[in-house]
Amino acid sequence: MSTPLTILGGYLGAGKTTLINRLLAEPHGRKLTILVNDFGAINIDAGLIDSHDGETMSLTNGCACCQLRDDMIEQLSQLARQKTKPEHIIIEASGAGEPARLAYLGYGIDGLQLESVLVAVDASTVAQKCSDKFVGKLVQRQMAQADMILLTKADSTEDDGAKAGQMIDQITVAPRLNAHHQGLAEIIFERPPQHHRLAAADGATPADDLFEQLSFTSDSSLPVAAFEALLAEHADKLARAKGHTGTHRLQLVGAKYTLVAAEKRPCALVFIAIKGQGDLQKLEMALLALTAEKMVGPAGLEPATKPL
Repeated sequence: MSTPLTILGGYLGAGKTTLINRLLAEPHGRKLTILVNDFGAINIDAGLIDSHDGETMSLTNGCACCQLRDDMIEQLSQLARQKTKPEHIIIEASGAGEPARLAYLGYGIDGLQLESVLVAVDASTVAQKCSDKFVGKLVQRQMAQADMILLTKADSTEDDGAKAGQMIDQITVAPRLNAHHQGLAEIIFERPPQHHRLAAADGATPADDLFEQLSFTSDSSLPVAAFEALLAEHADKLARAKGHTGTHRLQLVGAKYTLVAAEKRPCALVFIAIKGQGDLQKLEMALLALTAEKMVGPAGLEPATKPL
């Protein structure tokens, strides 16, 4: 019997990780394997974690979260071949890429069956993103590739996402659900759509052509006040940022960010900017100036997360 595969896509900051965390906490009783781009940013409730080996996090409810590797085809093939298979595999797609390109894997790997492509859309920013001259086409293509739209952050809008829904309906005929009002387990397991709008992936623009990324790591924690001053200078030039300062967890979407005290750990941060809008080299030099030690591992500009 084939293992069902669901792709969860959506633009940077749309709320995909929040949906994954909600799914893991829901009493669905299924043994899931979640493949994510940014394993360390999931921030699963410590009470759910049974073991953690650096690449895979096993949870007390029988689920597992794994880092999405570059050799994803082999990774999925191994999951499909293993004796104790997951009951469902969910891939959190890169917010900088197109989810349909991942969905093709559901057709090319023995033992996997593509169920659906879900795309999270932020109701509070979708109008702005769709009209953006740099990323508007990407955001619209992500929605066009969806079998179902999951409207997020509708509760933060004055009309509960009504205007956002009207705009989305002009781009795709895929059904739309307000994720604030419904559990993700019900959406995935009880009413999975199967339209597979993969033709919308033709002519995709590579993420590397739109975005640039800075990955920063250090054994030293960043001083909070100085780091906040740095964020204030660069926040409006970033599309997304997240990670850990050593003492605080960062989440940034557009110019808005949260910096919350968390468990102490090595500093690891990722910053994504639309090409030509952010000065990531200047940001990197400023971050280096805040640390007492050199970064661990390769530093500097890297290609954006590599979506298939």
